[in-house]
Amino acid sequence: MWKCGICAQKHDGLATVFGAQAPDPWLQAPPAAREGGELNADMCVLNIEGDWHYFLRGHIEIPVTDAPGDVFAWSAWVSLSEDNMQQIAHHWESPARASLAPMFGWLCNELPYETSTMSIPALVHNREPGLVPFIQLDPSVDHPLVKEQRTGIALHRLAEINQVVLG
Repeated sequence: MWKCGICAQKHDGLATVFGAQAPDPWLQAPPAAREGGELNADMCVLNIEGDWHYFLRGHIEIPVTDAPGDVFAWSAWVSLSEDNMQQIAHHWESPARASLAPMFGWLCNELPYETSTMSIPALVHNREPGLVPFIQLDPSVDHPLVKEQRTGIALHRLAEINQVVLG
């Protein structure tokens, strides 16, 4: 049983989405920098030492190999260029958002792995309004998270992740 961070209800079974409410640079920024920036559920803009940084929330989806059709997702933030962020913002409510070309970004959350997940290169694939963008980690990177996204995880591993995150 686990308590949902969105609806505050208790649910049976394993949680299949965990994530950060903000990119780590936002969480680490001094209050004055956050006051000059903006954070909502999907996008973040932050001025760090005179340079503007742009972040988008998406899902790193990982198939659950012994539960066909089930997917576990890390809800995480990636950095994007200013031009890409403007393009996404311009198309945010448009069905055409799904047809935007994949956009390069860097993972900007430290997820609970022994090796750091910060700055893993990724492509952001936008989807229709109402669907969280898909984060495709660079498959050439030698990291356990990248391998899990590529090959999937078993229910046992999902239970381990639940234990680590929920305590």
